[in-house]
Amino acid sequence: MKTTNNWLTILIVFVVGVLLIVWHSRIDIFSWIVIAVGVMLIIPSLYSFISALVRKGTVSEGSSTHSAATSTLIACVAALALGIWMVVNPPFFVGLIAYIFGGLLVLYGIFHILVVGFWNREFSLPFFFYIIPVLMIVAGVVILATSVRTISSVVVLITGIALVASAVNSVMENVGTRQIPDKHREA
Repeated sequence: MKTTNNWLTILIVFVVGVLLIVWHSRIDIFSWIVIAVGVMLIIPSLYSFISALVRKGTVSEGSSTHSAATSTLIACVAALALGIWMVVNPPFFVGLIAYIFGGLLVLYGIFHILVVGFWNREFSLPFFFYIIPVLMIVAGVVILATSVRTISSVVVLITGIALVASAVNSVMENVGTRQIPDKHREA
């Protein structure tokens, strides 16, 4: 199951990267991304809100489950309000989303360095597996240090290229780490 989730994550990162590359020249790409994130907040928060209402109605007063349902309702209302705000007024969040892209690139690059360097200790992977993660960190820092309003299409293009390169690097990591144990088993 872990392997399936890993491959699914790689596929999603690759597809999102390709979509960002293809759509980077659209002027309103950040607005569409903000709207998509808003919808992704609205749908689960509505589901959780309805589930919490049903749960709260079936729980007796004074129990810990009752307070948990109340807390869930408050969190759902906040997420729902934020999602609706993002859908109704995307320009407010456009500048913020570019900085989130930069921060995610930095975090994803650090994550890949950890995967290659520390979590795959039983495998000795070559140095070139570190190149893409380091470039992702550099791209993220450049995005964070740049005025996003003037170069929004470049930010989307850089993020898309970084995600595609990361997915390719992850495929190489998975293939490289899967072949090494087979050689040891034969010996």
